[in-house]
Amino acid sequence: MKNVAFIGVGKMGAQMAARLVAAGYKVSVFDPNEAAVKELVAKGAAAATSPKAASEGADAVMFSLPTPGILRAAVNGPDGVLHTVRKGAVLIDFSTVDPETTKELAKAAADKGVAFLDSPVSGGVAGATNGKLVLMVGGEAAVLDQVKPVLEHLAGRIVHCGAIGSGQLTKLSHNLIVAINTVALGEVLSASVKAGGNLEVLCDVLSAGMAGSKMLDWFHKTLFTQERPAFFAIDLMHKDIGLCLDEFSSYPMPLGQLVKQTYNAARAKGLGGKDSTSICELYEELLGVRLQAAA
Repeated sequence: MKNVAFIGVGKMGAQMAARLVAAGYKVSVFDPNEAAVKELVAKGAAAATSPKAASEGADAVMFSLPTPGILRAAVNGPDGVLHTVRKGAVLIDFSTVDPETTKELAKAAADKGVAFLDSPVSGGVAGATNGKLVLMVGGEAAVLDQVKPVLEHLAGRIVHCGAIGSGQLTKLSHNLIVAINTVALGEVLSASVKAGGNLEVLCDVLSAGMAGSKMLDWFHKTLFTQERPAFFAIDLMHKDIGLCLDEFSSYPMPLGQLVKQTYNAARAKGLGGKDSTSICELYEELLGVRLQAAA
């Protein structure tokens, strides 16, 4: 596999596509954001005018898109890749969507003689940049084996989760737990600081004990800084929470529903574009504190 199409080159997709270009693959890219496409063209990629155009002659077509609707259009819409992609090619979806959308698109691809893998990712922009993403893959093991040499340029770990849709189920479960953890940390840390606790001492002790988590470690790069850079927006986490709760709609999910309402409140206050850790700003505002590490 030497010819790759990449549909969606935002913060994550751009880094992944750039790694494939650097590895010597012929990469055709499409994104409505012309500036993002131009940056990749400067690195050696080829620009395409649509998903359909990008996929012509591709051995693998990769997607990194924000919503199920946008993914459906890119795969099977009027300008979708299934109009031009060759039989025997493989579609690899790095987006986070619902399992039903994945199964629907996998069937449409199979009807065209095209394989499909759902492969949502974890590791953020840093993982995409350094090729250390975790890929949660759903689909046939033989197809995964076929594309592994390409995926290994992007991932530090590739986990075969099971049949089509199982990668998405795994990712949605992961993100709901992350969201619950983020809200819990924001609530407790804000209250602790308000009560007179020292943030650095609190984090040191929490990290050494059972309350430690990768999310708490991540706060030092996001929430606890002056700048609070946005790596993964509240709007995107809100979308993932909603997809997960829809998937689990027949099960009791009181914590998940409470966290969704918290994210609803943050978006209503105009925080949707901020990093998902900035959900904690709701508690900061209520208590009149700021969770920031000492300079």
